[in-house]
Amino acid sequence: MLGILKSRDSSFMSSSPTEASSERFQTAQPVLDYESVLAWIQESAETPAGQRCLAATKPWDGRAQVEARRRRGKEAKAACKAQQEPPAVRCRDLQAMIQAAGKRVLDGLELVAVGDVLECFASLRAWARRHPQYRSLSECAAAIPDFEELRSGLRNTVDSRGKVLDEADPELARLRRERRKQESLRERRLEELADRWHKRGLLRQRRPVHRGERLLLAVRSTHQGRAQGVVHDRSQSGDTVFMEPGPLVALSNAIADCRLREQQKVHEILRIWSQALWGRREDLFTGESRLGELDAAVATARWSQAVDAVYPEIEDRENAGFEIRQGRHPLLQKQLGREQVVPLTLHLGQAFELLVVTGPNTGGKTVVLKTVGLLALMACAGLPISAEEGSAFSWLDGVEADIGDAQSLENNLSTFSGHLHNILGILDRLTPGTLVLLDELGTGTDPEEGAALGQAVLETLQSRGALVLATTHLGALKLYSTQVARAENASMEFDPRSLAPKFRLLVGVPGASHALEVAERMGLESEILAKARSLSRSDQRTESLLADISRVRREAEIMRERARQDEAEVRETARRIEASKDQAEAERLLRRHEAEAAYRQLQAELEQVFQQEGQRLAGRLAPRERQDLLALLEDARRRLQGHELGRRWQAFLSGIRKNDWVYVPKYKEKLKVLKFDKKRQRVKLRHGHMELELSVHEISWLQPPSADV
Repeated sequence: MLGILKSRDSSFMSSSPTEASSERFQTAQPVLDYESVLAWIQESAETPAGQRCLAATKPWDGRAQVEARRRRGKEAKAACKAQQEPPAVRCRDLQAMIQAAGKRVLDGLELVAVGDVLECFASLRAWARRHPQYRSLSECAAAIPDFEELRSGLRNTVDSRGKVLDEADPELARLRRERRKQESLRERRLEELADRWHKRGLLRQRRPVHRGERLLLAVRSTHQGRAQGVVHDRSQSGDTVFMEPGPLVALSNAIADCRLREQQKVHEILRIWSQALWGRREDLFTGESRLGELDAAVATARWSQAVDAVYPEIEDRENAGFEIRQGRHPLLQKQLGREQVVPLTLHLGQAFELLVVTGPNTGGKTVVLKTVGLLALMACAGLPISAEEGSAFSWLDGVEADIGDAQSLENNLSTFSGHLHNILGILDRLTPGTLVLLDELGTGTDPEEGAALGQAVLETLQSRGALVLATTHLGALKLYSTQVARAENASMEFDPRSLAPKFRLLVGVPGASHALEVAERMGLESEILAKARSLSRSDQRTESLLADISRVRREAEIMRERARQDEAEVRETARRIEASKDQAEAERLLRRHEAEAAYRQLQAELEQVFQQEGQRLAGRLAPRERQDLLALLEDARRRLQGHELGRRWQAFLSGIRKNDWVYVPKYKEKLKVLKFDKKRQRVKLRHGHMELELSVHEISWLQPPSADV
């Protein structure tokens, strides 16, 4: 595999950036359900133009276009909230009708539909004049060409049912007057004839009968010879013939001729209008394009309100990355309801660019990948994402995904070959700043070889500047992420008692498959479990080492953060005391704060050494030697705690009781103690109406200055 990876370095930057970005986004869209979300948003669109605009919304189809889409979307959201959104009515597809006008004559109903769109154009232009505060939307609406002449002309040409009006043409009005005059004359004469024939007993019924455009009388067949006229039809029984009286034939022919000339004139009017619309097709297409953008913005705003979505910040920075706060997969939210979806909070590209996620099957690992990938695609397309304010993305260069193995079946490949085929394609297209999502990396083959292969892939992706989010069951890959810079482990929370996944991502905590715990809870025989545990001791040692490293890493990070907070507190305290000119109090408080800060800084530095040396040595030590190393580290901790400051700290912790009040620097206030778990070194506190659980390293033994509380 390493040879294959190296052989692909030569083609690394061969493709055009624009073309490559487009292709990289397109390959990920189907597997990440991007089109399904677009289809959902399209349901809120009022016009075919808006639906087309949304369907054509692609990630990274030009930065200027994406930024313009974001501006319109944000303004549409504000306008909808204020009930001032741009008006868009349901109408037919203008583009299809104008294209048809270039090939044939449009009928009256099609002209009515065109007129409806032109009315919508006029309403949007008027809206733009009334609402200049929505700058991007009003500029878009104002860019619709002026069709007032066409609009008023159509309004005077056809009525709402598509009938061409008399006002459309003087000749048409004359022909219709002539026809109506002749029809009125025919009706009077027919009434006279019907009255006479009825009195003579010739008619089966007195009321005239229509056959096409002809008016006929129902004559008894036995009296047919006594009536003068043209027979047009007979009854099924043969007892009645339907006859046009002879004196009316010439008049009916004249009416038919007049109607034919009228139809020809209507066709001519429709043809002229069709040609006029075709002649302004470019302006009409421009108007419909602007209509589509406005309708798409409003549809997106309505969707955003329905799912409680926000527009993430798009940041310009040298290194690619993102931060998702309380993100949810929108389709999962649609299916289950917002409250049933466990939110995801995750950042990548700040402290680390590689995150390896582990945990049991059905624990939600793939959902994490799909959620991150989908939200990234939506953010890069200028769409809102189902997350909370504060979420942010850099301008990613692409999104690549190898998730699932449906493609393996389609291409007659094994699961392993299918994954490898996808990964090779990703490496061919890869550029720095690409987000790569890999599901079950290294599976489908021998675990040892799969782990080696997976590690080679991760190394290559990192070396090329990619952001990588990978899931795996392989312990070696879990360990790998603790041994390289800017990499981190994560796991899906799992409750071994209930055998239920909690679907919550825990960053910095390596996970296990929990297969043996699940089997034990389900009643697997103890002999089989004992045998399984004896066979999996190597994996257990790996899990134990990962847990140790993770614990030391978390403790070190807490210590470092607390030291930074203490340093800031010292500066703030100095500023306040200096302002009060109380030098004695300043010196006393500064000494105490500096002492605590120095103690915590020492702890943080020691934990950092534990972390670095533990990582470097743990993978090369035998179990007994590793235990000796851990014992040495614990002895160093005890010595530090035996220092005067350490004793004061331990005394402070020993004195914590329920209902005590302790100072929490990051909230700059005292909080009430609800519970103190000495074994876990965790304290549960009341903060307003919420309960918080913090590490003891996040509270202070010092009382704050009075201004802080």
